[in-house]
Amino acid sequence: MRITALEQQAHNPERVNLYLDGKFALGINAELMLKLNLHLDQELSSADLEQLKSEENRQQAIERAINYLSFRPRSQEEVRRYLRKKETPPDIIEAVLERLQLLDYLNDRSFASFWVENRERFNPRGSQALRNELRMKGVERDIVDEMVDGEHDEELALRAASRKATLLHQTPGMDYATFRNRLGGFLQRRGFSYDIVTRVVRALWQEPEEHSPDEE
Repeated sequence: MRITALEQQAHNPERVNLYLDGKFALGINAELMLKLNLHLDQELSSADLEQLKSEENRQQAIERAINYLSFRPRSQEEVRRYLRKKETPPDIIEAVLERLQLLDYLNDRSFASFWVENRERFNPRGSQALRNELRMKGVERDIVDEMVDGEHDEELALRAASRKATLLHQTPGMDYATFRNRLGGFLQRRGFSYDIVTRVVRALWQEPEEHSPDEE
């Protein structure tokens, strides 16, 4: 087979249509074309064509994964699951993951650090909840244990519950039992331990009294 045309695609200048013996064969990434030094009148065997298709599939999978990573950092397992959903062959998935790790697009330790910091800043969770979330995303246990220690759980629980507590205090007829059940449930759903929930609920129940003006 002989390459008879290499035409830039009208709607995507980063891709090229490759023609063999006057017939369209496949579309390929322009960067891949340059990398493989494809040119007019070049002879390709059936094996060459299969290799080219494999390289193109791998390049498409890399681009798909990088686009997926552009929205937020991901764990290695998240990217693997995503590519599986796109029906990417297993051998290509593993090659893509290896390539992305070499480029430092994928790093589970960096991902875990991002996830913990993001949770602490915008949606505080208890250490157990964080551990469960990271494990569900495929992060190895030793990395999870390194990144999540629970040292600041009480501080995070106070921050997570403060607004909820304020709203509860403003509810007419609010009593301690109702306050405890609602705020305690709120914190437990976010993975805080029973002991921390108990202390934080008690502290936030007493807080308005501590800051109330002295009676004349």
